[in-house]
Amino acid sequence: MNSIAQPANPGLRYRIPIYPVQFLCAMAIVSVGALLHAMMTDLGVPLDRGGLVSAGLFVGNVSGIVILNTVLARVSAKTILVGGTALQGVSLAGAGLGAFDLWSLFVIYLVIGFSGALMNGTCWMWQAAHMRRNAATAALKMIMFFALAMMAVPLIVGAALDQGASWRMVLVVEGVLSLSVALACAFLPLLDITGRQNVRGRHLVEVIRYNPGLLLGMVGAGFTYVGAEMTLNVWLPKFQIEVFGASETAAGFSVTLFWIGLIVGRLIMMPLSQRFAPSRLILICALTMAVFTVLVAVVPSHVGSLALTVGAGLGASASYGLIGSFSGRFPGWQASVASSLFVLSGGLGSITFPYIMGPLADATGFKTALAAVAVPALAYALLSLLIHYSQKKQPELADQRLGEAPVSQ
Repeated sequence: MNSIAQPANPGLRYRIPIYPVQFLCAMAIVSVGALLHAMMTDLGVPLDRGGLVSAGLFVGNVSGIVILNTVLARVSAKTILVGGTALQGVSLAGAGLGAFDLWSLFVIYLVIGFSGALMNGTCWMWQAAHMRRNAATAALKMIMFFALAMMAVPLIVGAALDQGASWRMVLVVEGVLSLSVALACAFLPLLDITGRQNVRGRHLVEVIRYNPGLLLGMVGAGFTYVGAEMTLNVWLPKFQIEVFGASETAAGFSVTLFWIGLIVGRLIMMPLSQRFAPSRLILICALTMAVFTVLVAVVPSHVGSLALTVGAGLGASASYGLIGSFSGRFPGWQASVASSLFVLSGGLGSITFPYIMGPLADATGFKTALAAVAVPALAYALLSLLIHYSQKKQPELADQRLGEAPVSQ
């Protein structure tokens, strides 16, 4: 089946649902860090096992990406977005009402992660399929809504906890919000992603052969960048509490400051992405993130540590959107597969690095463990060089009309 040509960069009315869905994806993720100390205290979870909560979330996320690409290609993008958002709402409320120990929380967060993968993966495939002109800028605009949640939710959750709300109550409220958005999105228009088919091994081979260096650079950078970012999102509040004795509000404020820097950085990078090679901007972001992460970890002052998280956020800023935008370099149906592999690699990084943080902090201390987040940041700095030289081998695609959809098996 051939893909049906559609105009690149459709108008706002045809893409509205992806923006609140991005907000909700981030809300579920960043709440783990904001609530982690309260959940661990209430359920009696030791420090070296605290990473299992985020691991459950991201194992579910990776599973969802696989199912999305191998089973659900014939389901419309709108149906997946609405269904995934509704499932997230039910599972968040279920975590608040039904979790009774670490393993029950782990299982419920598997479902939350699975639903988030349906939501976020579909958004990125939609982005790769439709936003072909100025793809890097369009990707940054989309994830601004993700960033808004990452900035606001930790502060709101921290304040709610300090005012006497339980972590269970917070999750129930988030579940109700997700269900409300699912209902609203059911009545909003959204262009479908044409030409999608369930991916098989030979399709992956075809995508890899198209530009193996670019795909490897994207996947490797996605793995290391998202791993570094999510480690900070999950563990920064716990770091502030354990090292500086911060309150829940101040601990949550550390993530808010990180995302203030991240949002400011993205606003700066939007015009720059149209003037400079996105791969070069990724390199600058990665090096900045590595330096400031070490400073956040080792500075002796609580106020200084909080202030420096803004710099770490400035470094992280545009990395995810810029790396993901290179999926638009793949023609036709391959763009959706490339974007899904990128999101999948980020999910694997989200499992690996935040989980390692718990045992590492327990063994070496929180300062050393947090400073070690600079290692994956430096890794994706190196991978940005591979992206740069690989993408120069081909011109940027103007729209999605190229390529033929793979045939179902």
